[in-house]
Amino acid sequence: MNNREGELRTLYRLTHLLAMGTQSSSLLRTLLREALRLTGGRGGQVLLLKADRRTLLLHLSEGEAIADDQEIPADAPPWANVIREGKVVRLESMRAGPGHTPEDCQVTLGIPLLARGDVLGVLTLYDLSETWAQHDQEPFLEALAHLAAHALHNDLLYRDLLRQKDELCTLIEVSRDITASLDLDEVLKRVVRHAARLLRVQASALMLVDDTVPALRIRATYGGGQTWMRRPPLDMAGSFIDEVVRSGSPLALLDLRDHPSDAYAQMAAQEGLSSLLCVPLKTSLQRTGLLIVYTIELRRFRAEEVELLSALAAQSAIAIENACLYRAMLDTQEQLRQSERLAALGSMSAGLAHEIRNPLHTMQLLAYAMQKDCLRSGTLSADLEVMQSEIGRLTLLVEQFLDFARPKRPAITPQKLQEIMEETLLLVRTEARRRGIRIAKAWTGDLPVVWVDGTQIKQVFLNILLNAMQAMPSGGGIEVRMHANGECITTEIHDHGEGMPAAVKAQLFTPFFTTKPRGVGLGLSISQRIIEGHRGAIRVASQPGAGTTVRIELPLVGENAYE
Repeated sequence: MNNREGELRTLYRLTHLLAMGTQSSSLLRTLLREALRLTGGRGGQVLLLKADRRTLLLHLSEGEAIADDQEIPADAPPWANVIREGKVVRLESMRAGPGHTPEDCQVTLGIPLLARGDVLGVLTLYDLSETWAQHDQEPFLEALAHLAAHALHNDLLYRDLLRQKDELCTLIEVSRDITASLDLDEVLKRVVRHAARLLRVQASALMLVDDTVPALRIRATYGGGQTWMRRPPLDMAGSFIDEVVRSGSPLALLDLRDHPSDAYAQMAAQEGLSSLLCVPLKTSLQRTGLLIVYTIELRRFRAEEVELLSALAAQSAIAIENACLYRAMLDTQEQLRQSERLAALGSMSAGLAHEIRNPLHTMQLLAYAMQKDCLRSGTLSADLEVMQSEIGRLTLLVEQFLDFARPKRPAITPQKLQEIMEETLLLVRTEARRRGIRIAKAWTGDLPVVWVDGTQIKQVFLNILLNAMQAMPSGGGIEVRMHANGECITTEIHDHGEGMPAAVKAQLFTPFFTTKPRGVGLGLSISQRIIEGHRGAIRVASQPGAGTTVRIELPLVGENAYE
């Protein structure tokens, strides 16, 4: 049988296998055997490029043992020549290559597996017969390799479609699981758990914007230590986190140890993690966050993995938004119930306070007159002083009760909020010095004018500053900050006290709730009423051992907004 007949038979056999839908591995093995039969070669192998196109992986071999290495760098000669040129290359120079070919190798061919202009691998034939080498039959082998490469390409496409189908089904399942709960903490836990499972990683974390400070705080982790969750927010400036938040694009880091100046990267490296993939997470409520997955071993994330995690982040953003809206609805309902209770309390207190105040004034006048008639050193005089003190305390309670039940309409005038704060700080300066408390101020001189009742706002500032000083019996520091954003002017008062548990924080604005031995429990309630009367908002953030921050927001509106 001449060479022409052999080529036709080989072509028929390969096309028949291709038409029957034979798997690419079987087709490649048949190609290798037929090529060795036609060329008289003693051995050959098929090397396939890995997804990162950095490494050639030994797929199959025939004949004599030719290569011991299972992986070969794709940029090493002479493989790089075949991949770069995309055509048949004679590789006589491989004769001296260590571990690749026998020393007595005569003629070696490297044939690219080319499909749609992309090299998928290399078909290598060793020790070809001199008779075949004298004939120009390399184009036929190249055509056979292209045929097998297209089968391999189609097989890869089919596998990719199956993978996408599995991922889509998994995403649907994950989406159902995530959206099945309206509890925010539970939603976050499910997101990080599914992120680790989908990407087959060892750890994952989800970070959300902290409303109290301009930073991202870790809200949920999977596979990380407990100390990870307790870490305070770190400065985002110069970090990969800041880059992802600003650009809104995913980011992958191969080795976290290569970024010693990045606090977030080193925080993960201290947990024994090596590589990460970070994607942004943003809802229509503008709640920016990040979803991050980590691996213990070094790993290059593929483009399809980035798309998968981004899709999960988009699904998670919807679930997080729903959970936030549900929590806001519950908070609104609780505020409505509280408003109803306060309304009933206000109706009762108006008449009750007037009935109590008149007898108190009478008792106070009589006690004062009796004390004038008694000797200063007598026992009766000391008892009368106690009576006057207690009557004064009751009178103050009634007055505050009336202020809360019948709030005065604010006398709105254009004011500079920083000047009101300066006047308030003068009032507490002596008390702060006595307690060993330092007060630091931070604001610019170009803050806009705000329409407020200066006396009422001073009352709010004074109440919060006194509470902050009382939270630090051993001294400490208080920071007072002010800044504006075009819509409102924000005042933040932060103390370095012991903080408060969640149970106490939830009752802060409840009338008559107090943790002080002789407290009345109306100071914060009146402050909240005053700020809401100015169309503003007051919020408190506190954690045990981390101090307390009171945030007051007042809108930058004109006088007619209060009519």
